[in-house]
Order: sequence, then C-alpha cells, then structure tokens
Amino acid sequence: MTEIFRMPDVGEGMAEGEIASWLVKVGDEIKEDDALAEVQNDKLLQEILSPYSGKVTKIFVDAGTVVEVGAPLVEFDGDGTGSSAGAPAAATEEVKDELIETSEEVSTGAAPQAEVTGVGAPVVNGKLRAMPSVRKLARQNGVDLTTVPATGRHGHVTVDDVKNFIANGGASAEATPVEETVVETVTETTSKPAAPAPAKEGRVPMTPVRKAIAKNMVSQKQNVPHVTLFDEAEVSKLMEHRANFKEIAAKEGVKLTYLAYVAKALAAMSKKFPELNAHVDMAKQEIVYPDGINVGIAVDTPNGLFVPVVKNADSKSILAIAAEISDLANRARDGKLTPDVSTGSTITISNIGSARGSWFTPVINVNEAAILGLGTISKEPIVNAEGEIAVGNMMKLSLSFDHRLIDGMLAQSAMNYLKQLLADPSYMLMEV
Repeated sequence: MTEIFRMPDVGEGMAEGEIASWLVKVGDEIKEDDALAEVQNDKLLQEILSPYSGKVTKIFVDAGTVVEVGAPLVEFDGDGTGSSAGAPAAATEEVKDELIETSEEVSTGAAPQAEVTGVGAPVVNGKLRAMPSVRKLARQNGVDLTTVPATGRHGHVTVDDVKNFIANGGASAEATPVEETVVETVTETTSKPAAPAPAKEGRVPMTPVRKAIAKNMVSQKQNVPHVTLFDEAEVSKLMEHRANFKEIAAKEGVKLTYLAYVAKALAAMSKKFPELNAHVDMAKQEIVYPDGINVGIAVDTPNGLFVPVVKNADSKSILAIAAEISDLANRARDGKLTPDVSTGSTITISNIGSARGSWFTPVINVNEAAILGLGTISKEPIVNAEGEIAVGNMMKLSLSFDHRLIDGMLAQSAMNYLKQLLADPSYMLMEV
C-alpha cells in the first residue's frame, strides 16, 4: 500500500522548515520510527521520524529546500509516481542555487553508502554533510571539507570543526577548541581571523530561522511597551572570585565565565522580584507566574540567533550553570538543540560583551517580561567607599522590561539588587 509522508509540525505552530539533510535514500527499507531527515526550523535542528514501515520509493524534495507543513516528503511502497499535491511552489533561482551549494556532490566514485575518508568528514551518497554556513566558512579560508574531521551528528562538519582545523594548520581531529567567544564577557581568541567575506548583492531567500526572528521581533516591539534601564556594577570582587576559582573549575572540565555569575544573579533577582519572571497574557487579561526560573541564554550562531535555556537556574550552583551554558552554546552552534533545552525560558540574557559592546536596548523574548543586556567590563575612574578616586571594573547592564507589568521603581529596585549580587559574589551564598 502506497503511503505519503508529509512535512509534520515539529515545532510550536511551525509553518515551514528546511530539510537540512536526508538520512535515507530511495530504495532503503525503513522501519517505523526510523529517522528520515533532519529539519531546521526557527529554534532547532531535529530529526523527523517515519510513521510507516516500508521501502522508500520517492523523495519529493532535495536537501536544503524550505518545505511548508503538510507538503509531501517521502513516498513508501509506491512506484515512484506519488502525487506532489500540496507541495510548495517551485524554488526561485536563488533557492535553486543555494540547494546546489548545500548539497554539492563530492566526486568519489563510491557506492551510495557512507564512505569514511580517513581523517576527513564522511561522504554519504556522494554528498558531504555540512550546512551552507560551514561551506561558506570553508571557502573563505580555502579549506577542503573532505579533509576536515567531522564531529557533528550523523557525520556533519560543524563550524567548530572548520575553525579547529584552521587554527591547527589543518592538522587533526584532536585540535584544541577555538576559544569560546559567544558566552564570555571578556574574550581572547586564538584562531587567525577569517578572510574578508565577499560582497553581498541581489536577493537571497530568508531562512526559517531569520523569518522567525523577524516575525517575533516585529510582534514584540509592536505589542510590548519596552522600557530600558541602563546601569553598571563595579565587579572587582567578582573578577577576583573568578580568578581564584577558574583553575579549580578547569580541573572539573568547566570553563568558568562571567556569564555564569550573571545567570545565577539574575535567577536570584527573579526569585526576589517575581514580576520580572512573569509575563502578561492579554487575551485572558492575566499575569502568568511560571513554575520555575528558567534563564534563556541568547547565542549568536552562523544560522541565526538561538535561545537555549538553563532550567531552574536558581537551584543550581555557579559551576553547574557554567558547565550547562558551555554545553548549550556548543549545541546551538552545532545545530544540536532539542526541544527540551530550547523552550520554556522565563527571563533571558543577551550578551554583547564578547564583542566589546556596552549598553543597548535588547528586545524582550516571547512570553517573558524582562531581558538583561550584558555588556563589557571596562576600567573607569570611580569614587570608592573611602571617598577616594580609584580605578573600578565596571560591568555594563541594560534591563528591558514590559511596562504593562513592571513599573520603573520596581525595575530599578530589581536592578539594584542584581548589582549588589554582582558586586560581591558572596551575597549569592545567601540565596537558597
């Protein structure tokens, strides 16, 4: 019996998704719940599973195609002539060009099975698995992707794989990781700078991630009255504390970042001022106080902005939060986020300190009432407790809040408490 498997809704109301890669080919015998493809939607890259058992007789779309929910993907046990009714309109020339790039074939002369190319990435069905952003980075740096050791799921070459390869002169898979810049406030990089990107021109289709970001940003700015407080905290004691425990954390395999301290302090602030951890439901004219304090960490990746979540951050140690942030940031960049860690945030941190940014006006995330913008730490003259001019280490803070729920005095009181926690980490020991 011929069955047509159509694009499922793999997200919360997802309208479309990009077929990042196929995990099957025509002629494969598939069992129910076997993985068919990896789909990139606005939040994550995840596998879609087959609801049928049988032989794959037709695949309707190429890898790299953006497909609407309900459009046909795979025909089982047919004759290869399955109807494509309901499929999205044909790709534009720009999309077609991108598909060729995304699925560019590697000339190997191999049979259509996974081929291990020594230390390099595996070639599957004549194709090397890498997202367009990874291929672009490789082209800019003159890197042959077939020589790059792949560490991603199902043999995907990741951005970090290419960076490690470049930083180590194209040496080996055991390359020392590139110094992390996404989740650190003060950053040092060891990789050589990438070649200048080629000039962009013409029209390029928006990716599902960029479409979702655009839609959410417009909706939030139109419907949520944003107010932003700008402040700064003197964090010399925090810096000293981190310096004292950095090596101890490293022995435990944890990179202790300033962001971990900020996440812990923000969770404590949210516990003391629960309105900042709530949100407004205008449809029901209610204020929603969630069960738990879940800190979202905005992570900039080559594929767009993702917000993985540290669940119940108020009940976790700073070391535990640091380890989780590092893991989540790596998974976000590698496209390995899963629904359990990419949804459910109640308050978010957006960090531009790694780019040496100071104050800004971050946009509040959906179903939240506040977002903290974290800027750089800079040395500035201050007046100390003894009334003397001294050099202070000032961390820039920007707190955007929903004025429907949070008034200015409440927001500033919460900011003052946050500054107190950051100024002296020993205060965090008093939090339960």
